[in-house]
Amino acid sequence: MRIKVNRDKCSGCHLCEMVCSLSHLGIINTEKSAIHIYKDDLDTSLNTPVLCRQCKKMECLNGEKVVEVQERKKFIWEQTRAKNCPFNALSVLNGQAFHCTLCGGNPQCVKVCTPGAIQVQK
Repeated sequence: MRIKVNRDKCSGCHLCEMVCSLSHLGIINTEKSAIHIYKDDLDTSLNTPVLCRQCKKMECLNGEKVVEVQERKKFIWEQTRAKNCPFNALSVLNGQAFHCTLCGGNPQCVKVCTPGAIQVQK
């Protein structure tokens, strides 16, 4: 399972960011979210949701001796993993990287995205 992004539908409301931090950490803090909305102010003015792509071969874990299945379930990672992500999809704050866990198979961000910019793809 992964989350499919359609940036043409994103309104930039940031509800996905809020519900992510709330469901994982019990606080609303968009900087501590595994999904972020980036706005291209200089060119297209489109809002683009960015989050972990759930790669089959996790380049972000390159060189680490870990069990990938277990790491996929962790929301807070070491910031060094964000540098290894070829898609720049992990947000970092205060030395921590925030990784999408797909909320254990029930992504909360998808539930609050009324325009349908993010949807579950199985």
